[in-house]
Amino acid sequence: MKRYLLMMALLVAVSMTCLLPISVFAAENPAAISAIETIHLNQATAEELQALPGVGPALSERIVLYRTEHGPFRSVDQLTEIKGVGQVKLAKFKERLTVD
Repeated sequence: MKRYLLMMALLVAVSMTCLLPISVFAAENPAAISAIETIHLNQATAEELQALPGVGPALSERIVLYRTEHGPFRSVDQLTEIKGVGQVKLAKFKERLTVD
């Protein structure tokens, strides 16, 4: 009986490990975020921008529109000039963006 319970506990532990999202591991290692996906802010489509946390269709369209009207972004921080992007939201996905 003890052997059966031990095997069940081990099975549950292994299956739970496989279900953890990659973002949990990426949060422990900031370098892993860039390995997962880096989005070039001046080249990304609205659909690609929606891969960022907290960016939906409306916000991604505003980002593309801003880029069209004002030219390429000089820095990622310039996103705060767009309605709906504050410091808190920017902090959630800043490490996944580049303008180089």
